[in-house]
Amino acid sequence: MAFNWQDMSIRILALLVAVLLWVYVTNEQNPVTDQTYNIPLVMEDKPPGYVVEGLPKAVNIRVKGTMSVISTLKKENFKARVKLFDTGTGEQELPVEVSTPPGIELLQVIPQVVRVNVDKVVEKTVPVSVSLKGDVQDGMQAGEPVLKPPVVVIEGPSKILAKIDQVGVTVDVSGADDTLEREMAVDTGIDAVTVRPGLVAVTVPVTELPSKRLPVRIRLSGQPAAGYVVGQTAVQPSSVQVVAREEVLQGLTAVSTMQVDITGIAADVERDVALVLPDGAKSVHPDRVSITVRIFPAAGREQENPPPSGNEETMTQPPAEHGTGNAGMPDVPGEE
Repeated sequence: MAFNWQDMSIRILALLVAVLLWVYVTNEQNPVTDQTYNIPLVMEDKPPGYVVEGLPKAVNIRVKGTMSVISTLKKENFKARVKLFDTGTGEQELPVEVSTPPGIELLQVIPQVVRVNVDKVVEKTVPVSVSLKGDVQDGMQAGEPVLKPPVVVIEGPSKILAKIDQVGVTVDVSGADDTLEREMAVDTGIDAVTVRPGLVAVTVPVTELPSKRLPVRIRLSGQPAAGYVVGQTAVQPSSVQVVAREEVLQGLTAVSTMQVDITGIAADVERDVALVLPDGAKSVHPDRVSITVRIFPAAGREQENPPPSGNEETMTQPPAEHGTGNAGMPDVPGEE
């Protein structure tokens, strides 16, 4: 039988028309489209004993597929990962690999390469320091804290640990009137660094401040009236109790009154005077004393002023008629 080319050509043409019609209808009903997703980025095959910093939490991808397939997909259907091939430390560039479902074409990955820092995890022993916050009760003092254990082990990236020489805890001693015992958490404040043990026991001794009885010295300023001089002085009580740290007490020899101005005075002075709290002292008791300053006529001093009792300084004043005088007078020890 003779081959009919005309008949075959018609059949082939009909098939092509049918295919084109099918493609047209399919594209109209289920077109190809693209979609963007933000998917988590994970690291695989990281060797033990290393830490990786700078890895993004997610990457953006753009994919292409038919509408019927794309519409059913979520970001969980994709997977983005990087692999650490080189175990050396320092900066590394790692390509991002993305897995897609069947029938989906990957068009773009942003970023395609991520830059990370790789460091080795090491351990280091460092001391624990204690800072005290607040003030203990009046009349008390906080001693040197005692730690148990006094050192801890920190673990983390070697570059970070190289900058840490100690870790610290803070104990609040506000209002304390007795020894404090606290269990304190030790934290570096850096997520990549862990501490062992995480708790330390801190004992802060709180004891009474020492005190010392010191003599009172009267501070006089100015000069009495013309023709008059200062005679004996007396203070009641003659000594007071000073509360301070031991190192402060060791440097104290007396407590002074506020300045008493005797400028132009021609009669005895009797008054209550406040005491000056010495530098570094916590308190002085009592904080006021009664003083007596004898004022004598210069001509009759030897007859009216009895000899010093021996426990106070004798102050010599130049005769008023000489025209000399002091802008101020030194401290005068009080008579017992």
